[in-house]
Amino acid sequence: MKPGVIFTKLNAELFQFLAKSLPNRTSRFDAFLYLYERQTDHFDALLKYGVNIPFGTTYNQLAKRWGWDRKTVMSFLKSLHKMGIVEVKRDSRNITICILNLTCVPQGTSLEIMDDPP
Repeated sequence: MKPGVIFTKLNAELFQFLAKSLPNRTSRFDAFLYLYERQTDHFDALLKYGVNIPFGTTYNQLAKRWGWDRKTVMSFLKSLHKMGIVEVKRDSRNITICILNLTCVPQGTSLEIMDDPP
């Protein structure tokens, strides 16, 4: 169990985008959840240091995992980037993905009075 809660600011545009998916393959929503889970693998660094550590992968790895073609993966990440949800950096073979605006609140913190996470 993780010692806290991770928040991110999401918007209606993102939810509308994720809702549009084709049948018989990984949905956009499930693909986004995969990215979120990969990002939060570094929960301890976010909790202790406030550092949001990006993760590395390739377009081909994501395409294989999601059952999409490479061009669709690139388009998906480009759309998320345009909405300000992720930052994607590319070198010759790999990409680094970072979900933006993640905030970690330690376990036991009262969330009732919080309008926005710190």
